[in-house]
Amino acid sequence: MQKPFKVKNISVSIFIPYPIVYEYISEPKNFPEWASGLCKSIEQGTGQEWVLETPQGKLKAVFTPKNEYGILDHTVLFDNGQKVENPMRVIRNGEGCEILFTLFQTPDMSLEKFEEDANWVQKDLNELKTLVEKKFG
Repeated sequence: MQKPFKVKNISVSIFIPYPIVYEYISEPKNFPEWASGLCKSIEQGTGQEWVLETPQGKLKAVFTPKNEYGILDHTVLFDNGQKVENPMRVIRNGEGCEILFTLFQTPDMSLEKFEEDANWVQKDLNELKTLVEKKFG
């Protein structure tokens, strides 16, 4: 039995209504506009897979289909067969919403890399907040 990974829940408050934010973020084609840690560009691949140009090179990802629960999970697929799950949610909060991303420290990830990734996720979520509030505010 594998022991649980160390996690960080990283979030940002966005002062735009939940339906608008969810609609924008649930479209994978919008990720390059704010998620520099995930991809520089993205295009539809075969089936449910998307092809990403990432800081680590070309990778594939599968995104959760649009749903009524605000779930935005995505799984990054590496060429070596490794899969990295990325839980993400949009949660209603008054007239705005919260974006919550759960980052896992995998067994092969150093504490320094984990902290670096957490900082990058926070930077990306802050970029998302700025972009969405400017675009839809």
